[in-house]
Amino acid sequence: MNLMLERAVYVSEAANPDVALVVLAEILATSDRNNRRDDVTGALLISEGRFLQVLEGARQDLDRVLGRVERDPRHRNMTILARNSVESRMFARWTMAAARVTPAEQPRMKAIIHLSSTSPTRAAEEMLDLVTRQAA
Repeated sequence: MNLMLERAVYVSEAANPDVALVVLAEILATSDRNNRRDDVTGALLISEGRFLQVLEGARQDLDRVLGRVERDPRHRNMTILARNSVESRMFARWTMAAARVTPAEQPRMKAIIHLSSTSPTRAAEEMLDLVTRQAA
């Protein structure tokens, strides 16, 4: 059975703007476990206390994941920037990819989050480029 895939892109603000690496690692571990179970893929980017996340999967799976994310107290002001049907997964290699935060990458990560407000699809493509390059 071929389920219709969707991609959702959202931004939010960290409840604690000084998000520690241990909190980020905790978010990634939980997301990886839940996304494997729910057949969801995606990526997470954080810069200066703002999250940008791309999630991909079947509609009902995305509804479930987005509901959990919306209730997560580690962030607030979640805004879904785009949610569309897609032919294929952009982040098929990852249940939850995350760009490594480094001083050299910080300006690019900030620019990607800024870009998401006007072009969520282009921001997702930039995220894919970043995580793919870092994984190489």
